[in-house]
Amino acid sequence: MAGSGLFALYKLHLIDSALYEMRQRSQALDLGRGEAEKIRELELDPEGVLVESRKLSVELKDLELEQKSLEDKIKKLDGDLYGGKIINPREIAAIEKDKGLVMEHRSKNDERILELWEILPPAKEIASHLEGEISKLKEMIAKKQAAAKIEHEKLQQAFKLKAAERPAALKDVPPALLEQYEKLRAKLDVGMAMVTDDHRCGSCGMHVPPKAFEFIIEDRVIQCENCRRILFRLQQS
Repeated sequence: MAGSGLFALYKLHLIDSALYEMRQRSQALDLGRGEAEKIRELELDPEGVLVESRKLSVELKDLELEQKSLEDKIKKLDGDLYGGKIINPREIAAIEKDKGLVMEHRSKNDERILELWEILPPAKEIASHLEGEISKLKEMIAKKQAAAKIEHEKLQQAFKLKAAERPAALKDVPPALLEQYEKLRAKLDVGMAMVTDDHRCGSCGMHVPPKAFEFIIEDRVIQCENCRRILFRLQQS
């Protein structure tokens, strides 16, 4: 059926295929989703590395502050004991008792501080390595997103230029064929498929029956029996 409009539709299909490919490329731009997921996994801290390191660091800081407070308290008690203002034996005994309790508390804190000085550095080293991994992943995400932004802008510009070719191509396609094609395109994204040299649908791979292939050579509108796309063969044989 000469003059079916298939060649005009093929030219429109080339434009639409290019637009579809650009949309797919835009959607597939690497924004660092894999790295972001890895960060989420690391930040969950399943082995408690970060939590333990932070916990020990806070404990050490609190103990050191408390030791400073206890030292100040001991100095005050010493001042009360040896300042000459308190001479009552009972009051002196009470102060000495308080001082003993404070010094005992300070001694226990000293023991724990020594323990923390032993265990905290290795814990910090492990946590630092983990935080370093997270930092590297964040840097990688930033680089990928910057590159993706540039590529997205290029694709947008190319898409606009290619889309501008569509109105002229539409005019050459017969209305009935265009309507059929547009319905297929809305459903399948790509409404047309090329027939390969071994007589298969270039989209789904379905074998094209001999009779259907003859019709395609005769420029008839034939749809793939499997994916329903309109079939076309540019170099007829």
